[in-house]
This record gives sequence, structure tokens and C-alpha cells, in this order.
Amino acid sequence: MHALLQAAAKQNISRLAATPHVHPGEIPFDRDLYDQRLEEARIYCRDNGLNLSLVSGAEINWTYNTVEALRQGRVHSLNDSEFALIELWQEVSWYEVQSISEKILRAGFTPIFAHVERYRCFLWQPGKAMRIKENLPVCYQMNASSLLVKGGPVFGHFVKTMLAGEGIDLISSDAHDCHRRPPVMLDAYQALQGRCRAEYAEKLLHFNGV
Repeated sequence: MHALLQAAAKQNISRLAATPHVHPGEIPFDRDLYDQRLEEARIYCRDNGLNLSLVSGAEINWTYNTVEALRQGRVHSLNDSEFALIELWQEVSWYEVQSISEKILRAGFTPIFAHVERYRCFLWQPGKAMRIKENLPVCYQMNASSLLVKGGPVFGHFVKTMLAGEGIDLISSDAHDCHRRPPVMLDAYQALQGRCRAEYAEKLLHFNGV
């Protein structure tokens, strides 16, 4: 954990959401232990002079119990705000995206769908992904690493289309460690230059909702 915090600070990250994978109703999650570990990380940042603000959160896998877990506060939304980071599955359908969005919105939360570039329906129909946002106040997150890989033509078209249409709401590290999946936000910022408006690039890296 300490090495990852140091790596994030070196990437000029000033605010970091601690988002463990959570599977409501399927895998037990100890929120009290999470809160304890988060406070320990905050103390480490303070004691070591890291200019890094840590906020609560979770990457919440969509299950039959996700909405109730959010309502009851058994899992953290991002900084306990209205925004909840929701992970779907690769083969999710548009019908399911719509239905899940409506359920979360009715519960009083705004879904941020995590790494939308992984979902097949999004990849093949970026135009439809944009239209969903016209009808529902949902947000889309893309991983910083996805800006740094060429990928295939479908992947490239999706990223280009979503950036050109300003359909992505935030770029985040999705960092898991310092080696296999490190934070690469500085590289992502450089990769955004020339691919979208400067103001939009800044907005992508400074999400103001939480």
C-alpha cells in the first residue's frame, strides 16, 4: 500500500479514491476494517509529507444486492457522495445498462460506470453510449492506461469517438500495484493533448463531483 501511495504522489495525483472491489451479497465486505485501513493510509500520507488526499469509495460489482447495499451504507459511494462507481461485465447488454442505470438513479445515486472501454456493447456502438447519456444522467469512466495502448480498430474507434464527443466524464488510474497496473496519470495527460479540447482534458482528470 505504501509504495502505491508514493507512486501516486509522484504522478502528481492530489486526490485519490480508495476503491476496493466489492460484490454486495456475494462476497463479505468488512466496511469497518476498510475504514480503519483508509485512516491508516491517510496517516501515512500525512506523516510522510505526501500531498495526497484520500477519499472513500468502492468499485461496486453490480449484483442483485447493490442498490440495497448503497441505500444502507454497507458500501461506500465515492467520498460518500451521490456518485457510485459501478462495475459491469464484458457481455452486458444495452437493456441491462438502461435497467441498472434507472435502478441506481431511483435509489438516489448517480452511477459512474467503470472502464466502459471493456464492455462489448459500448465498444461496438459508441454512438448508442452517447445517446444513453442524453436520456439519463449517468457518467462514464475510462482507464488512463487505455489512452496509452493502440488496441484494435474497434477499440481505437471507440476511444476516439468518445473523446471527440466528450462522452467520457473522467479518466482515472485504476491502479492495483506498482508493476502490473501502476498509476500512469501523467502519461495519460500527455496522451490527451491534441486529442480533445484542453478544457475537456483538464475536466477529465479533475472530476468535481466528489
